[in-house]
Amino acid sequence: MIAVAVHGAEGRMGRLLTDLVDGADDAELVGLVTEPGRSAAAGDFHPRLPLMGQDRMADALPAGCVVIDFSLAPALDGLLQAGRRLGAGLVIGTTGFTAAQEEALGAYAADFPVVRAANFSIGIPTLQMLLQLLARTLPGEFDAEQVEVHHVTKLDKPSGTAAHLAGVWRAARGGAEVPTHSQRLGGVIGEHTWTFSDQEETLVVTHRAHSRRAFLRGVLPAVRFVAGARPGLYNLTDVLKGLGAAG
Repeated sequence: MIAVAVHGAEGRMGRLLTDLVDGADDAELVGLVTEPGRSAAAGDFHPRLPLMGQDRMADALPAGCVVIDFSLAPALDGLLQAGRRLGAGLVIGTTGFTAAQEEALGAYAADFPVVRAANFSIGIPTLQMLLQLLARTLPGEFDAEQVEVHHVTKLDKPSGTAAHLAGVWRAARGGAEVPTHSQRLGGVIGEHTWTFSDQEETLVVTHRAHSRRAFLRGVLPAVRFVAGARPGLYNLTDVLKGLGAAG
């Protein structure tokens, strides 16, 4: 059994992750972590486990566990400090890191396995590979733009997924930044639409999440991957290729 802790357990995604790990046959939920200084007894937040603050996780969690992080960017520094003490592999779904945090995460991945993705749905890495294909095959006259739509409470704009996809296109195609338009509307779960057009025709590609559970479909495969991986910074495509689902 893989020992797994959820970091950011009080958030909407954290609660879904808790249920996800609880229902897995090959993983054992061993810890629920929230912001420093907060806690709850077993039975108050979870029927079996207490809720612990980040400042207690290094002493309370088992060494070598896998930590799933769906929290907020400012929490990364404390997570990496605790993770080093634990020797923990990480599955990171948090976005919006500073340049210094990106560097710190890269340094952590030199010593421990880390899977990082802005979006753990199955469709997004597929869209990523499609963008790489289109970048190679569409004539240079085609313009490309991206529109991303999320709920009004989403903080980062553009979304981490949109920024990642724009980087994928830019790396494969070269040239300037891809115009990306952000909308925050009602309770929209998540939508990314790419439009490609020249004077003669238009191609539109959309990924639309129907529920927040879509963002978790790759999490357990990522946990299993991290549990057996060597140190390094991996993405969801690496995980899915190992399953034969993406190449």
